Amino acid sequence: HNMALVNSFERVGIQKVKVEGEADLLLRQITRKFGSFPKATRQRIQTATSAQLETWSLNILDAETLDEVFLDGC
Repeated sequence: HNMALVNSFERVGIQKVKVEGEADLLLRQITRKFGSFPKATRQRIQTATSAQLETWSLNILDAETLDEVFLDGC
């Protein structure tokens, strides 16, 4: 079996693309649910970790306000 090996630079690139996709999806979800949002919210999402984005993407399902999306313990 031939297995493609991914070097560390490719792995970092793949992770970056994954996080950018997660951030874009969350921004679209927020726009759909809450309408417009502050520029600081976009910046916060675009600089978030994958783990944060995953938490926030789950939080949005139950959030009634934008602030509730960013709670850590939902």
